[in-house]
Amino acid sequence: MRSITAVPMRNGPAPAGQGSGGQGGAARVKPAGPRAPLDRLRVRDRIESIARLRAAVRALGDVDVSGWDDATLTDHLDELSRALCGIDAELTRVAEAVRARGFRIAEPRAA
Repeated sequence: MRSITAVPMRNGPAPAGQGSGGQGGAARVKPAGPRAPLDRLRVRDRIESIARLRAAVRALGDVDVSGWDDATLTDHLDELSRALCGIDAELTRVAEAVRARGFRIAEPRAA
């Protein structure tokens, strides 16, 4: 849902050559926030990116290899190693991009 901002119109007669259009003291409503559809798309993409990161955290939280027996862990060690290295590389890439912009990544405070 977009918020709207009321912009008051000029009271009194319109300047010469610009008919009044019947607006008088009425308010013109214009949308607030990103103006171009491309800006709105970028905002939506950014929100979806954060949602995907949160989903990845939840998915990793569901992984528990402590209950795997040694044979199972050995059988899947190559796949597990590739996945963990991939996660580490992407996490590092995102964190470094944030830091390169001069921002600090801080752990959330406990509630």
